Amino acid sequence: MDQFRALIFDMDGVIIDTEPLHAEAKRITFERYGITVPERLYVEFRGRSDLDMVEHVVRELAGGALSAAEVVGHKHEVFRTLHEKIAPIEGALEFIRLARRRFDRLALATSATKKNQEFAFDRFGLRPFFDVVVTSEEISRTKPHPEPYLKTAERLGLSPGACLVIEDSTNGVLSARAAGCAVVAITTSFSREELKEASPDFMVDSFLELASLLELDARSAV
Repeated sequence: MDQFRALIFDMDGVIIDTEPLHAEAKRITFERYGITVPERLYVEFRGRSDLDMVEHVVRELAGGALSAAEVVGHKHEVFRTLHEKIAPIEGALEFIRLARRRFDRLALATSATKKNQEFAFDRFGLRPFFDVVVTSEEISRTKPHPEPYLKTAERLGLSPGACLVIEDSTNGVLSARAAGCAVVAITTSFSREELKEASPDFMVDSFLELASLLELDARSAV
C-alpha cells in the first residue's frame, strides 16, 4: 500500500448514506410526472449522475415528451427537502481523519452536484480534509467512464497508478479501474457478489476493515 500517495473517495454511499434518499427523491419526481420506473433501473444507474438516469427514463419510458433538465431540477428540489435525513456512513468520518495523516493528498470524485457536495462538506466539517474535489458539473462523461478519476488524478498532479479509490458501486469501480487507479470496493450499497463482477483490487465490508487493510490505527476508527 506504500505505493499510493493519494486516496480518492466517492461521496454518496461511501462518505454519506444518501443512496436511499436519492432513490426516494427520484421516485417522488417520477410519480409527479406520471412515469412508472422499474426497480432494476435504480440499481443499474446507481453511482451515475441524476441526468444519466433521467435522460434514459425520459427517452425510454416517457417517449421523449418531457425535458430531462426540468425533471432533474425537480428531483434536486425534492432531494433538498430530505437533506436533514443525511447521515455519514458508519466509521467514514473517523477514517477520513486517519487517512489525512497517512496519505499525501485526499480527493473526492463524485457524481453529485456541487451544491450537494458543499452541503455534505459543511454539515460534517469535511472541507479541511480534501485537497481536490471533482463534481458532476466538472465532467462531460460520467461513471463508468474513466473521466471523473482521470480528471481527479490530473488535479492532484499524480498518475492514476499512484491513487487508491474507495467506491461503493459497480459503475464507480469500473470508472476507477478504467482510469488506471487501484480500487477498494466497500459493501455499503452493493453486495460482494455484485461488486466482484467489476473486479475491484480489494473489497471490504467496513471502514474499520479498510483501516486495518491500510495499516492505519484501526482502534481510532471505531
